[in-house]
Amino acid sequence: MTAVRRSGSSHPLDRVLDWLVPAVSLFAILVATSTLLGWAMASERAVRIVSSPGAGIMMPNTALALICTAAALWLLSERPVSRLRRWVGWSIASLVLLVGLVVVAEYVGGQVAPGINQLLFPRTVAELSPRTPGRPSPMTAVNLCLMGASLLLLHVRTRSGWYPARLLAMAVALIAAQALIGYVYLEEFPHDPPPGLSAFGPFTAMAVHTALLFLLLALGVLSVHPQLGLLGVLRRQDAGGLMARRLLPAAIVAPLLVWGVKLFSERMGLKGAPFSTSIFALLTVAAFLGILVRSANALSRMDLRQREVEQSLRVSEARFSSIVNNAADAILTIDEQKRITLFNASAERIFGYSANEALGRPLGLFIQEPRVLLEVTAGSRGRVGEERRRLAGRRKNGEVFPAEATLGDVRVDGMRQQAVILRDISARVRAEEARRNREELFRTAFEHTPIGSSLVAIDGHLLMVNDALCAMVGYSREELLARTFQDITHPEDLEMDLGFVKRLLDGELDTYQLEKRYIHKQGHTVDVLLTASLVRDSRGKPLHFISQIQDISERKRLELDLQLLAEAGPRLASSLDPTTTLSTVSRLLVPTLSDFCILTMLDESGQALRRECLASTPEKTRLLEALFEAYPHAPFRRGHLLAEVFQTGHSLLLNEVPLKLLESSAEDARHLEMMLRLAPLSMIVVPLSARGHTVGVVALGMSESGRRYGPRDLALVEEVARRAALAIDNSTLHSQSEQATHLRDEVLRIVAHDLRSPLNVIALSTGTMMKRTPEERAADSRPLVSIQKAVGRATALIQDLMDVARMQGGKLNVERRPEPTEALLQDALELHRALADARSIHLRLEIAPGVPAVFVDKDRVLQLFSNLLGNALKFTPMGGLVTLRAEPWRGMVRCAVSDTGPGIPAENMPHLFEPFWQAESRSKEGAGLGLTIVKGITDAHGGQVWVESRPGLGTTFYVALPVAREAASTLDWHV
Repeated sequence: MTAVRRSGSSHPLDRVLDWLVPAVSLFAILVATSTLLGWAMASERAVRIVSSPGAGIMMPNTALALICTAAALWLLSERPVSRLRRWVGWSIASLVLLVGLVVVAEYVGGQVAPGINQLLFPRTVAELSPRTPGRPSPMTAVNLCLMGASLLLLHVRTRSGWYPARLLAMAVALIAAQALIGYVYLEEFPHDPPPGLSAFGPFTAMAVHTALLFLLLALGVLSVHPQLGLLGVLRRQDAGGLMARRLLPAAIVAPLLVWGVKLFSERMGLKGAPFSTSIFALLTVAAFLGILVRSANALSRMDLRQREVEQSLRVSEARFSSIVNNAADAILTIDEQKRITLFNASAERIFGYSANEALGRPLGLFIQEPRVLLEVTAGSRGRVGEERRRLAGRRKNGEVFPAEATLGDVRVDGMRQQAVILRDISARVRAEEARRNREELFRTAFEHTPIGSSLVAIDGHLLMVNDALCAMVGYSREELLARTFQDITHPEDLEMDLGFVKRLLDGELDTYQLEKRYIHKQGHTVDVLLTASLVRDSRGKPLHFISQIQDISERKRLELDLQLLAEAGPRLASSLDPTTTLSTVSRLLVPTLSDFCILTMLDESGQALRRECLASTPEKTRLLEALFEAYPHAPFRRGHLLAEVFQTGHSLLLNEVPLKLLESSAEDARHLEMMLRLAPLSMIVVPLSARGHTVGVVALGMSESGRRYGPRDLALVEEVARRAALAIDNSTLHSQSEQATHLRDEVLRIVAHDLRSPLNVIALSTGTMMKRTPEERAADSRPLVSIQKAVGRATALIQDLMDVARMQGGKLNVERRPEPTEALLQDALELHRALADARSIHLRLEIAPGVPAVFVDKDRVLQLFSNLLGNALKFTPMGGLVTLRAEPWRGMVRCAVSDTGPGIPAENMPHLFEPFWQAESRSKEGAGLGLTIVKGITDAHGGQVWVESRPGLGTTFYVALPVAREAASTLDWHV
């Protein structure tokens, strides 16, 4: 149980009353419970307390009823009472009333109905109360009825303002007090009922602890509404209340004590002694005189304290008047009608009214909408309101001004007044407006400046950032405000930046500027130009930094681009070798502009001449090489990016490389897997064009760096490609010039050496014929045959030289038409049948089933196979085998010429198709142009030629020629 304070008074009596109900309820429950335990243990001492004859006994039903009474009193005493507590309390009080009524009915009817007593303790009740088993005393029953009714009516109030429950409780208290006084005076309790109560039958006294509990519970009921009756008088703080509190103990104790002494003397046999009556009267007078003197002294002390309080009040009033009159704020008091009762000097100055003009006037004359102000402290009582409210005041001249007011609600002796403390805040409002304007100007400039701006705390935390800075580093405003400038500064630039910050804090610098790098949210760096300064307060204490950040990434990139272009010129001009030039270009582009790079030089038919692959990592470089080794021709077929750019001459920018593009470009699953390992995110493919023609393509890709290409990157790559193409073209021209010089020297050598032999034969044969007579010349035709053979060799040599010259100049023309493959190869084989038979070499033709017709120039192809078969017969020993085969191969017809000769050493393989080249071990017959012409004729048809050979196992030359059904597309491709 907990006490519920019903007043905020500090008077001791109020504090006692606040705790009275819980204490009484708890005590009653403890005593009644102890009595029930006594019945359970058959202890007469516990249930009777007083063992004198006629003393009452607390029956079990009485104990239970008292426990219910205490519980109901505790439940119903709290204000306000919840619905649950009220209904439970009423239910318990009704039960108490019912128990009392049942007992009264038993007395009136003369019957004893079996009840709680007999049910709980039948044997003990029969032994301890044999006369009236199971029945409390009549006065106990009456008190139970009165207590139950008073609890049901506890908070019921009549129209005249009195509470019926208090009258019932007073009756209970009087009955209980009479029983207790009887026990104190040791009265004998008669068995016969008192006059007027004969209807109750035999009379039994109320038990002493029952009477005590009834008295305490009645006092608990009276304490619920202590403002009425005797308790109301005792609680008053005036002289009457003081006198009542002083006289109450004497009024109760003195009569009881005097009367008790008289009874004691009579029982001692002094009833007829002399002066006995006068002595008791004198004692009574002396007791009351003592009380009177004590009360007079108390009133005198109270009067002295009152005078001291009045003097203190006058001092306080003077102090208050001085404070009010000299206060800088306007102080007004208003009565309950909201009219002015106090108007200080500051109010006169602020409002322009004199005090005489203002007193008695309504508050609304001085304040607009006073209702708003009066609502501020609606819940406050007796103190100044804690909330200041903005409002508008009105001066005498009609000017409306901003003000700030506090309302105080003061109650004195039931009279309510309100004090208004008002401050003219016009100057402050103007200052605040000027400050807001400055802040708005700063905020507007801060937010809308095109460069990044921030306020930074001394520890580096970002306090304010604008949208430009958020866009610069990729973070939202909330994300940036949760970070420090150290978090977004590149680690390599942080030490230098912190050094400048320290110099600012030490006062060595007022501001500083430096170029640094921020880390973008996506991971890449942002180059900025930072200008920072330190803001201090009026005492010089550092407050925060203000920073302006300009994004100079574009300038830095432009500088790098210019540096790259400036560096590209000298490096590209440093060599005239095409392979070296390709390597130089790739190292210019990786990793500056790409994560991997592919450069390819192509001929007019789109065949790769040279290739350079480079990546930012050795692993990816090896992957690129493996990709081109496994699929050398895939990037240059129709539909591939490199082929399309080479054909159109237009650059291609892929900001994102879609997966579908890789899937459509892949030859097979392995090819796709290798391209996915390459992981291209963004690509640029640019043609290498110089002097009006395209010499190759360059492809750049971004992967692990995560960057994406844009139009600016494309323009830079095109410029680098233009310079690279010019350097490659120069190197090609230089190479061609060297080749032309070499060709000239070789032609001169051939003219000087190889043509000299047939010319010498012609000269010798002519000389021989000139020395002979006509008859001798007619008889011997051998000189003419020699001349004829020499002229044929010279003519073939000159034809080969002319073909090589045409190939070098790109003018080797072919007139193609569909030709049956088997017939074509049979013709080529028959041209060499006689030579093979002369050398006992077997010729064999193998044609695979389903070989389609080829789309070729028949004469040129016969020349091609003539050269290959002539070489094969030349290097095949007698009795050997030369095989000519044909089979379908990758949409073409692959022809092969195999011999059983000694084979070609590996070191000679790269030079086989070079003009005028001859192996050292070979005889010097021929000019070394046969295989060069073979390659030229093959290339002119859009085919491929290659060789496979192992020393001692023979050699096989392969030639791939286009089929007739693809003639149209192939023709379009080469045109």
